Amino acid sequence: MKIKKVVNLITISRIFGAFLLLFITPLTALFYIVYTTCIITDIADGFIARKTKTTSNFGAFLDSAADLIFIAVVLIIFIPLLALELWILYLIAVVIVIRLTALAIGFSKYRTLSLLHTYSNKAAGLILACFPIFLGFLGITAAFLIIFAAASISALEELVITIRSKKLNRNITSVFNIE
Repeated sequence: MKIKKVVNLITISRIFGAFLLLFITPLTALFYIVYTTCIITDIADGFIARKTKTTSNFGAFLDSAADLIFIAVVLIIFIPLLALELWILYLIAVVIVIRLTALAIGFSKYRTLSLLHTYSNKAAGLILACFPIFLGFLGITAAFLIIFAAASISALEELVITIRSKKLNRNITSVFNIE
């Protein structure tokens, strides 16, 4: 029971770290330290929970909520900073609409937020976390297209799972595991 609390505290620290990023000058050393800490906590909480067999529906929900908050903060920080072309903003909007549709359907079916903890969601989060690296090496268009592909796949998978599932399983790993 104690380890479960530690894992949840690690996840909560990511939420605080994400909000802290809003008050730090982007792309500075401090920004990268907090940003990297958020990424490390994202990897650590799930790893520790699985290794200690202390996963829970609440932990999965909290982790997904922390991921969603981190992604929202990253968008809030980088969209104005990068002066993105209109077509990129439209594609971001498409992913957001798919995510919100999945959430709305899940809330309608299960009367709770149905944030899922799939492998594709984790992969999309990791790829998004690498955005500053991709941006530096590949440029905005290539970096965005990589992130958009991963985010679209994970959003569509979550939508399909939410539509097809008879009961909520936040820890479902992929669309191939629907009960």
